[in-house]
Amino acid sequence: MSTPEPSPRVLVVTGAASGLGREIAVQALAQDWTVALLDRDARSVTAAADELGVLAVAADVTSPAELGTAFATVVERLGPLDGLVNSAGLTRPGPSSTLPETDWRTVVDVDLSGTFYACQAAFPHFARDAAIVNLASIAAVRGLPQRTAYSAAKAGVVGLTRSLAAEWAPRRLRVNAVGPSWVDTPLTRRMAEEGAIDLKEMTDRVPLGRLGTPRDVAEAVLFLLDQTRAGYITGQTLYVDGGFTWAG
Repeated sequence: MSTPEPSPRVLVVTGAASGLGREIAVQALAQDWTVALLDRDARSVTAAADELGVLAVAADVTSPAELGTAFATVVERLGPLDGLVNSAGLTRPGPSSTLPETDWRTVVDVDLSGTFYACQAAFPHFARDAAIVNLASIAAVRGLPQRTAYSAAKAGVVGLTRSLAAEWAPRRLRVNAVGPSWVDTPLTRRMAEEGAIDLKEMTDRVPLGRLGTPRDVAEAVLFLLDQTRAGYITGQTLYVDGGFTWAG
């Protein structure tokens, strides 16, 4: 008698057209997840999905209506959700005393409200023993000058994670967060070249002596998604920072 094939583990990653979201998707595929990429940039997310051989859905995380349609599409095509990673985010740095209202609203709308809206839209579609991982930041617990909106939004993500974890535990749905520090990405390198950040100074402040990599973050996310390895962990924020948060 043949053994039935196991059901695929279905994962949606938001902000997945590039950056950390795309790397999380790549590593999830390597661990046999069935992945759908969600991003507001329809052209970029379609190109990324075509390259990886996965499903793309275009939606703006600040629009509950678009998210509702997107998650319904994923479930129709792939089946119930086993995981959600909220990676969509941005920042608008600048002096707090003159930070434009539009910058504040944009960052909070995408980074905090967008995370909540995605969790809310996905909620009806989760299978039993599913998991959510939200992307927070060391900015949630460290004072970063000229990152006021970003810091406030990411602190909100940590609080949101705890609240949803407590509320949704009876549904057998775990909710955790990962808080990266500076990650060595093309964007970080470009900011260094433009003089916006001092790469050497940043690296020197990390106790482990290097910046994080996108894979460092992705592996932490995938650990928290995994029911076998992390099935008793919920409401936590795992800081992937080389020791910077508490000693840098």
